[in-house]
Order: sequence, then structure tokens, then C-alpha cells
Amino acid sequence: MKKTLTCIVCPRGCEITAEYTSAEDIKLTGFSCPRGKEYALSECFDPKRVFTSSVRIDDPKRRMLPVRTQEPVPKDMLLKCAAETKKIEVRTPVKVGQVIEKDFLGTGTDLVASMSLDGEVADV
Repeated sequence: MKKTLTCIVCPRGCEITAEYTSAEDIKLTGFSCPRGKEYALSECFDPKRVFTSSVRIDDPKRRMLPVRTQEPVPKDMLLKCAAETKKIEVRTPVKVGQVIEKDFLGTGTDLVASMSLDGEVADV
């Protein structure tokens, strides 16, 4: 298999070419630092992304609370993560960084709030 990747680890944006049949049989070209090499290996065999979404909240001023995982999760779990967030409802107040769900779906990382909400009733 042959893949061309643009490295996102540093501002250089190296174009890395990976030719491989397995993790043991891989040829990488185009990276200019060790971090680029690690990035390419990860993208080929274990791609991960930080998951971002929203969950329902009982706040009278807002309906949704933005959330994210603290660390990247396996890319093939993103749809499962999205389905799980539809089941979550949070009570205010909430502080940014507050854990919404510990060890989210067994990924080893927590789902946390991306903003603070105090839950006060808005003046009308």
C-alpha cells in the first residue's frame, strides 16, 4: 500500500510518503524530523483524533454544551463516540475542563466540558 500524508506535528508540513505491507515492512520518505516519522507510523497503523461534540444541558440559556476528549481516541471509534454523546445530559453549573464522563467508552481518556456555564436564569 502507498499513502501520502501531510505531517501536522510542526509548521513545516512535510509531505511524507509511506509504502508498506505491514508495520515491520514500511518505507517512509519525506519527513525531516523524528516526530514526523512517528506521526506517519501512527497514521498508517493506529490513527487517532481528538473527539469534539456537544451534549444536552439543563441550562435555560443554552441547549448544548461543547465537549471534547482530553486525549486522542482511535479514529475508528469516532462514530461510536458521537452516538454515545447523544445519550448524555449534563446539569449546570459546569466548569471548563470538568469531567463529563470518565474513561469515555473505555478509550482511556475522559470526556470534558469545553466551556463553563453557571446555570443562572436569563432575564427576559
